[in-house]
Amino acid sequence: MAFRSVGTNLSRMYVDGVSGLAEDLGALKRSEPDFVEVWPQNLGVILGGRLDTNRLRAVGELLLEAELAYTVHAPLEINLMDLTSHGLQRDVLDASLRFAKGIGAEVVVCHAGQRIGARDARHSMGDQLSAERSALWEAGDLAGELGVTIAVENYYPEQPILRGAVYDYSVWPSQLAEQISTVDHPAVGICLDVGHAALAAGFFGFDFIEECAAIAPLVRHVHLHDNLQRTNVTGEPQVSEHTAYGLGDLHLPPGRGTIPLEDLFRRIEFPEKPSCCVELSPELFYSVSEALHAARELGLAVAPRERVPA
Repeated sequence: MAFRSVGTNLSRMYVDGVSGLAEDLGALKRSEPDFVEVWPQNLGVILGGRLDTNRLRAVGELLLEAELAYTVHAPLEINLMDLTSHGLQRDVLDASLRFAKGIGAEVVVCHAGQRIGARDARHSMGDQLSAERSALWEAGDLAGELGVTIAVENYYPEQPILRGAVYDYSVWPSQLAEQISTVDHPAVGICLDVGHAALAAGFFGFDFIEECAAIAPLVRHVHLHDNLQRTNVTGEPQVSEHTAYGLGDLHLPPGRGTIPLEDLFRRIEFPEKPSCCVELSPELFYSVSEALHAARELGLAVAPRERVPA
């Protein structure tokens, strides 16, 4: 098996109650994932950069009663390059790490900075990248104390990036690798999002497998999902119809799209055998069993054979 473990994500919103959460955890358990990736923001357990103890008690009990293993995806809008709200950004990440510790999760995924909002021109790009490195180092110290690994995720070319309204260096996986290598903390690695990398490769013209190979030594966690490698360059149609047109970050089960997944994992060696989260869109919750089976079959297909150098 190419992966240490294979799980899936719980991407629905449960901020208005917990009955739906209990039902979905039960359904996931029947699909037999090795772990479930949960988002604290979708569970309503972080309030103002701190864990909401009352909400955490109710949610935490359900998570633990389900007797599942977990990983955590920190809030999407964490931006450690934002020097105007640096303390709050760190607070939200720290709360995510403490939440992970409370439910026994060993990995916390977060996005690289500057994906949300225009870059603040009052600060140089160098200063902002340096601020992110410092914040990741400090958060890495906390993660190490808690027994958690931070995995920073690469992104894809969505509309604000294409319009130039947002700059995100992590759409180039090798640039993310350079940033995390410079952080050089044992508790800070990379989450390789395969679907994001495939979309970015198609749009920016870099070699998909070569870029993924560049970050392989730092990968601690994988987000595995498929798409048709078609970037939505016009903004039309609306997001709700992207699947019909095959555009963008579709989060399909492995094998339902066109990404050369078997070729990727056959040609790349990950020194740290990563956990693998099959990350599905909420409307594909029904296909969890299919997706887990496809991911495990992929892992078995590439593991026994000699890999071709990337």
